[in-house]
Amino acid sequence: MIILKNIKKSYFIGERELPILKGINLEIARGEFVILMGVSGSGKTTLMNIIGLLDKQTEGEYRFMDTPIDGLEDETLAMMRNKHIGFVFQQFFLLPYLTALENVLIPIVYSQKQIKHPREKAKQLLGKFGLAERIHNKPSQLSGGEQQRVAIARALINDPDLILADEPTGALDSKTGNEIMELFHLLNEEGRTVIVVTHDPKLASFGKRLIRIEDGTISEDTTD
Repeated sequence: MIILKNIKKSYFIGERELPILKGINLEIARGEFVILMGVSGSGKTTLMNIIGLLDKQTEGEYRFMDTPIDGLEDETLAMMRNKHIGFVFQQFFLLPYLTALENVLIPIVYSQKQIKHPREKAKQLLGKFGLAERIHNKPSQLSGGEQQRVAIARALINDPDLILADEPTGALDSKTGNEIMELFHLLNEEGRTVIVVTHDPKLASFGKRLIRIEDGTISEDTTD
């Protein structure tokens, strides 16, 4: 699904080059559950943004779903993101004036996929995550864990091939965070590819593969 060859990424501050990724070589197959770990400043978020088609590398080659990404227009990348990737973030990014159900339905507006009976599907997803009685509640009426479950349901509404989660438990207490990670485990058991980006070593045990980023390079890549 994901092939990265010698990926480098630099930013420029004036004339000074600031290298972030320093030659990443990585392959991730369909159905994997990967924990991508690193401390703040290690380059893990930059790598996540490249994998998620939110940013482009400075050097190197990236193939996603058998498609070379280099040179694609931003509009094409946006269509690929919406079709193939579901994002979950630390800050839930739910629209405060919409209900849980309405928030889950948002990606369908931009989708190229034909989703049959989207409202029923959204209700089923929310019910699956224990929110059947909360579908008409707005975010301010939900706990942090409930809001993150809504965000995960939103990420799934378009049947993405890849779930990409950036610090998904960072705003939650440890018990609720573990419950959210168990949801990702369940989604992976159903056949979805899951990548969780985190700085928290306690989350490493939830994945089947651990990739550690240090100073812009891969320092560890182990599989259970």
